[in-house]
Amino acid sequence: MPLARALLGLGLGWLMVGMAIMPSNASLGPGQAFMASLIVLLFLPAYYVAFAQQARVWRQLWPLPAFRVFLALLAWAALSLCWATLEKPFDGLAALLSVLAFVLGWHAFAANDADRIRSLLLATGLGLSLCALGFTIRYVVAPMPDGRIIGFGIIATANYAAMLMGAVALWLSQLDIPERGWSVLRWVAVGFPLVFIALTQSRGTWLALGACVLLMPLWRPERTVRWLALGILAVAIVALVAAAAGWTVLLERGTSLRPDLFAQAGQLVAAHPVGGLGLGEPFTLWVEGQPYVHTHNVLTQVAVELGLPGLLLAVAVWLPVAWQGWRHRGSPQGRIVLALWTYATIALQIDMPQVLGSARPNWLLVWLPFAMALGLAANGKSGGQTRSLKTE
Repeated sequence: MPLARALLGLGLGWLMVGMAIMPSNASLGPGQAFMASLIVLLFLPAYYVAFAQQARVWRQLWPLPAFRVFLALLAWAALSLCWATLEKPFDGLAALLSVLAFVLGWHAFAANDADRIRSLLLATGLGLSLCALGFTIRYVVAPMPDGRIIGFGIIATANYAAMLMGAVALWLSQLDIPERGWSVLRWVAVGFPLVFIALTQSRGTWLALGACVLLMPLWRPERTVRWLALGILAVAIVALVAAAAGWTVLLERGTSLRPDLFAQAGQLVAAHPVGGLGLGEPFTLWVEGQPYVHTHNVLTQVAVELGLPGLLLAVAVWLPVAWQGWRHRGSPQGRIVLALWTYATIALQIDMPQVLGSARPNWLLVWLPFAMALGLAANGKSGGQTRSLKTE
C-alpha cells in the first residue's frame, strides 16, 4: 500500500506536468508513451488502492450523492457507446475508466489532507510554471506566424495552453504556504503562466481569469484580494473602451464563430435529444465554409454526444462542486475548488469541451476540483476521519 500510494502521488504529478512536456497524438490527446506511463503510474495503482483493504477508498466515496451521480454520468456515457458508430468503441470505454481512475486515485492519495494537497499542487505548479517560462523564451526567439504563443504536445494550441496555465496560476495563488521562501517562490511562479496567457491572446481565458479574480473577494475577503479585484475591474473597463476604439487584438477575430457553432450544435441536439450521437461519435459543424469537429462549448458538446439526460447528469455533477467549495471556503482546498470551478465554468463555454475524453488539460479544470470537492464532502460526512489516508 505505501508503494502504491507513492506511485499515485508520482502519477498524479506526472499527469499534470506531462501534459506540457510529452508528445501528443494527432488529435492532441496523450501519445502512446505518455498514456503507457499513466497506466503504470496512475490508473492501475488507483484501482488497486481503491479496492484494497476491503475497498476502503470506494466505501468512503460510495455514500456521497455527488459520487453516485458521477458514476451515473459515466454509466450513461458508456451506454451511449452502444449507439455510436465508432471503429474503436473500447477507446471511449477506456477514457471513461481513466477519468474514474483519476478521481479514485486523487482520493486514495490525498483525500482532504491539506499537507499532501499543498505539496503536490506546489510541486506541479512550479514545474508547469517553468514550462510556461520555457515556452515564452522559445516564443521570443522564434515567434509563431500568427503571433500567438503555444505550448507543446497536448497543449500545442494557444487556447488549450492558456487554459492549463490559467488553472496553474489559480491553484498556486490559493495555497497556504507558511514558509516564507517557498511562498515568495510561489508568487514568482504565478507570474510566468500569466505572462504566457497574455501572449496567447486567448480572450476566453482572459475573461475566465478576470471573472474569477473579480469574484475572489467572496471567498477571500483580505484587503489585498479586494484591491486586486478592483484593479481587474479597472483593466476590464479600459479593455472595453479600447475595444470600442477599435483595438485589433480584441476585435480582429470577432466572436470566433461561437454563436454560429452554438446554433448548429442546438440543431444536432434537437435531432437526437434523448441519447445524443453517442460518446466520441465524430461530427462536423460547418460555419462559413470551415469545418469544426467539436462545439467549442461544454454544455452543447455533452448534449450532442449524450443527449439531454447526459447534460442533466453533467450539471448535477458540476453544481455541488461549488457548494462544497463554498462550505469550506476557509480552507485552501475550498478556495482552490471555488477558484477552479469559477474559472472552468466560464472557460469551457468557449473551448476544450470534451470532459469525458482521455487525459487533457480540461481534466484539471473539471475533474481536479470535482475530486477535491469529494474529499471535502467525505471529510464532512465522516466527521473529519478521512482527512488523511496516509496513516491508515
